[in-house]
Amino acid sequence: MKTESTVTDLTGSPDERMTQLQNLPRDAQSSEWLRRQLDAALRAWANEETELVIIKESRTDY
Repeated sequence: MKTESTVTDLTGSPDERMTQLQNLPRDAQSSEWLRRQLDAALRAWANEETELVIIKESRTDY
């Protein structure tokens, strides 16, 4: 069994992270660890949204 100190953060694409999460025993998913994963996912999502806005604006004719 992995304890919080040995449970690594999820990495990769959203699908890869979901697979990693599904394969991790629930008792290894502490609230602190889950919060860290949520924070990382939301930061990544925000960065993607920012990139999409930049791409969209670069294609807009003024």
